[in-house]
Amino acid sequence: MLTPPAIAGGTDFEVPIPAALSHLGETTLARVTGPADAPLIVALGGISGNRFVCRGENGGPGWWPGLIGEGRAIDPARHRILGLDFAADPTGRTAPSTLEQAQVLCAALDALGVSRAAAIVGASYGGMIALAVAQHFPERAERIVVISASAEPHAAATAVRELQRRVVSLGLAAGNGADALSIARGMAMLTYRTPEEFAERFTGGLDCADPVGATEPGRYLRARGEAFHRVMSPERFLSLSASIDRHKVDPAAIACPALLVGASTDQLVPPAQMEALAARLPNAELHLLDCLYGHDMFLKEAEKVGRLVIPFLEAA
Repeated sequence: MLTPPAIAGGTDFEVPIPAALSHLGETTLARVTGPADAPLIVALGGISGNRFVCRGENGGPGWWPGLIGEGRAIDPARHRILGLDFAADPTGRTAPSTLEQAQVLCAALDALGVSRAAAIVGASYGGMIALAVAQHFPERAERIVVISASAEPHAAATAVRELQRRVVSLGLAAGNGADALSIARGMAMLTYRTPEEFAERFTGGLDCADPVGATEPGRYLRARGEAFHRVMSPERFLSLSASIDRHKVDPAAIACPALLVGASTDQLVPPAQMEALAARLPNAELHLLDCLYGHDMFLKEAEKVGRLVIPFLEAA
């Protein structure tokens, strides 16, 4: 049994993927940071999130710096923090369910010798996995924080994701999966953020006669698409994007305390969907934050989220 030492930068370790999920590979990677005797907090984000939640590959802050880090709501000086690389079909032909991702997370806890996490803090896709763990493996987490995620995908969000997957599939068939993935990421950014933010940041319109010329907002989307290649392949995207749309849990079967945080401007998980989840969970509190950034609130307004997370974790 592997128990990595607690060092400031964190320690990577391999997580054996359960044999029944062999289509997702043999192992994935996780990273643990913080004192070995501190309460263990699992931190999971969207499909582009990874195990470097606390500190990045090059020693800088991890991908959730407003919530996790020294002096933050989740602090490696006071918490043991577990980040995980999601398991995905490297061929892009199958999509794991969030129940299967929950099984992989349980395998990570087993590898650490941890029977029960103090909390799972999950945003977007990670929030779906937190819900799946709470329903199917209730003994593995004392409480959950679910940010911008619900019991099942919204129909409008599913429709947009299917279009993104079709674009990527066409790109792969044409031998240009990289450009297709960039376009799909740009489409996704339009759902992660809000029209109000775009109007505040950019000027609309096309300044040339080229039908595919770059616009001001389009240049931003192209840049985000190119950056996406650092953390995602077209095949991995197909697998994990479809996994979102396979998600479904029964909130009535989740008994642990749950903190729900949503954005009033979220286009993917609208406030009404968060309210419906809160109404169906036996032990939940809900906070809807006014935010310019829509679904990306968990990244852009992480300090506000942290002010809600602190008392919830301290109540354990």
